[in-house]
Amino acid sequence: NQIIDFSEKNANFKILSVYHGLKPLQQQINQIQQILEQLQKKLNSLLEHIQKNQTDFDNIAIKAQKLAAKLQSNAAHYQKAFEPLRTQLTALTKDLSDISTLVTSGDALKAHQLLEDKQVQLSKFQTKAEQILERSINLETDFKTELQELQTAEQRLKVSGINLENPQITTELVEITQKINTLRKLLTDLNVAEFDQLKQKVIEQIDYLYERIAREWRAQKKVEKYQLVLADFIQHAQRQNRLLRQNIRRLSGTYVIKQSDQELALSCQQKIQKISQNYQALIKNIKSQEAIYSKIWQEFKQSAQQLTEIENQQKQIEDGFDGLQQGRNIGIDNLQQITQDLRQLKHQVEVLRLQGLPQDYRDNYYMVNTEAAQLAELLESIPIDVEEVTKQMFVAQEDLNNLKQQAQQLLADVQITNHLIQYANRYIDKYPNVQQAANKAQDLYDNQFDYKQARQIISQALEQVEPGAVKRIRDLYYAEYHKQQ
Repeated sequence: NQIIDFSEKNANFKILSVYHGLKPLQQQINQIQQILEQLQKKLNSLLEHIQKNQTDFDNIAIKAQKLAAKLQSNAAHYQKAFEPLRTQLTALTKDLSDISTLVTSGDALKAHQLLEDKQVQLSKFQTKAEQILERSINLETDFKTELQELQTAEQRLKVSGINLENPQITTELVEITQKINTLRKLLTDLNVAEFDQLKQKVIEQIDYLYERIAREWRAQKKVEKYQLVLADFIQHAQRQNRLLRQNIRRLSGTYVIKQSDQELALSCQQKIQKISQNYQALIKNIKSQEAIYSKIWQEFKQSAQQLTEIENQQKQIEDGFDGLQQGRNIGIDNLQQITQDLRQLKHQVEVLRLQGLPQDYRDNYYMVNTEAAQLAELLESIPIDVEEVTKQMFVAQEDLNNLKQQAQQLLADVQITNHLIQYANRYIDKYPNVQQAANKAQDLYDNQFDYKQARQIISQALEQVEPGAVKRIRDLYYAEYHKQQ
């Protein structure tokens, strides 16, 4: 209508009005053209959906038929799971006629969505049906051989005198059978996840039962092989402990045996007796065919370990006995040496012809002499307490060493003081303080026997009149002393 109107205006030379009116008209025409093109595309897409829906529906219908046929052909294998699966498949396919109507004359987009959902549902059903079929077939064969073997295993073990700890094989088989029945029910309930979990537990239970049986077989071989070895080990320990106690009785007449060693020997005897009694009980258990060999093998190993520890303890005691005579001989040698050293010290002091000795030196000398006498008394006593001998020997030796050092210092003080007093005579007339110090030192030397103090007094006086003289005299003394040594 607008074009006709513009045509009339154009005939009447209303060119400018027509020019301005044609522009928006052209735009409208362009818009209509775009809408038409879009509609054509949508119609084409709709036709494609309709065609694809029909193809998909046909495929789904065929797939449903195949699933139903396969389900029916394997009904015997599915066993009680057949009916639940067929019911589920029937429920999945009962709305196919409604979807078919939508495909041919209804909402194509809705039909497309329903077909996609149905395809997913049938794929899931197919997967589950295959899983259940596989598990149902395997369930009848997976455990058959093992269960048959285990049913006869208990009798074979009994014939061989082998026993298991509780639970026994029969008890385990009852429990396993119950779990297998539960597995069948899980398949009937179409519960694949719980089926797989429980089946793994059954496999582990059967494997562990086999391991228990194998462990007892291995333990029996070990026990049979080690039985006589352990018996010999026990007899050896008994013999060694008998000799040890005889040795204790023999040595106790000469030496004091430590109470701890006697108690340890008695403890070893009691342990060996207990091990022997336990061994006899285990052997009796084996003969009565009531043995659980894995436990017996652990007992054997523990007994062997205890016997090894006992053997080490016995050796420790014997080693101590070996040291008794040696300790006594060492004590005698040390007593002789101490006595000789005391005589030498006495001789060294007597040579000086001193009028007296310092009280602390005399006390120490008498103390060491008394300690030597006590050591001699310990060595002469019966039985000899070697431990006390050793203690007394170390005490006397330590005090003797201190006495030797004291004697060396005494000899040095006496002789150096003599030299210093003699050397001081050259200064007596000239230095009154030297005269006074010499007189004091001589008094300490002759009457009070304090040779150390006398040396200090005369040394101080000489150092004042002739620095270095004291050091020179002292060095000469020690040089001569070391030559004599």
